[in-house]
Amino acid sequence: MLVERSQIPPEGLDLEVCEEPRWEGVEGLWLSLAPVQAALHLEREVNGILASGTFSTTAVVLCSRCSEQVSIPLSDSFTIVYTEAGEAFRDEEAELSTAEMDIDTMQDDRLDVTKLLRENVLLNLPLQPLCRSDCRGLCPHCGANLNEGPCRCRVQESDPRLLPLQQLL
Repeated sequence: MLVERSQIPPEGLDLEVCEEPRWEGVEGLWLSLAPVQAALHLEREVNGILASGTFSTTAVVLCSRCSEQVSIPLSDSFTIVYTEAGEAFRDEEAELSTAEMDIDTMQDDRLDVTKLLRENVLLNLPLQPLCRSDCRGLCPHCGANLNEGPCRCRVQESDPRLLPLQQLL
C-alpha cells in the first residue's frame, strides 16, 4: 500500500490497516503469520513524512530447543521519519547517531506502508523462540523431546582427564 505525500492533509492522516503478509525474502522465518493489524498516523513534514503507530499480529514458529510449534504474539509501537532520498544519507560512510536510526527514505514522494509493517514485524521476531522458558530441548543422542520425559539413552561417563576442567564450570 502506497501513500502519496500529497494525499496527507495538513492535520495528518489516520489509517487502520489489515495487511496480509505476502512478503518476499522471509521464507522459513515462521510457519504462519496472521494478518498484521496496524493503526498509523501520518504527518507531512518539511522534508518528508512522519509515520507513527502500532501493529499486532501472531506468528507460529518452531521452538529453537525442541522444534515444537509455538504461537508468539507480536506487537509494538514505532515512530519513523521518511525523507527525500537526497536528504537522509550521503554517499560517504559515517556512523549514525541515535536520532538518525529512525530515518528512512521514500521513493518518489511516496510512503510504502507494506514495507514499514514488514520491517517492524521482522524487528520484533525473537531470534531464538522458546515454547516455554524452561524448555529442556531434544536429547543430543536419540532426538527425544526431553519435555515429555527422560529418554532411554545411557549417560556416558565423561573422560576422567576432563574432570579438572569440569570443576571450573
